[in-house]
Amino acid sequence: MATPRLHRRTQGEDEDASVLKLGQEFNNAGCLLISEVKYLLENRDKDAPDTAVYNKTLEYVKQFAKFTTTDSASAVRETLRREPALTQFETAQIANLCPADAEESKSIIPSLVKIDDDRLQALLDEIQTMRKFQS
Repeated sequence: MATPRLHRRTQGEDEDASVLKLGQEFNNAGCLLISEVKYLLENRDKDAPDTAVYNKTLEYVKQFAKFTTTDSASAVRETLRREPALTQFETAQIANLCPADAEESKSIIPSLVKIDDDRLQALLDEIQTMRKFQS
C-alpha cells in the first residue's frame, strides 16, 4: 500500500514564514521567480494538455512577472546569490515583489531583519536598475 504524501502536522510543527518555518515539505524545495515560471509555461511542450488551470496560471504569471527576459531574471537571481545570508525563499520573494527600499522589504519579508539595511538597499537598488534597463 502506498504511503500518503501529506503528513498530519503535530502540535510542535507550527509554520511561521517570518522565521522561515515553512513546513517540512518545503525544507529542501527550490523556489522559482514568477518570471521563470512564465518562461517555463510559455515554452512548454506543445503536446501538453491545455487546461483551465494552465491558462489561469499563465495569465497570473504574465500579469505579475517583474522581468521580461530570461537574461534579466537570471541576472537578478545571480545578484541576490551574492548575499550569502539570503535563503532561496527570500531570494524569490525579493525578486517577485521588487520592494523599493530596505524598510519595505523587511516589513513584507520579516526574516530579512538579519541583513544590514545598507547592504539590502544596495541589492534592491541594483535590482531596480536591472528592471529599468531590461530589454
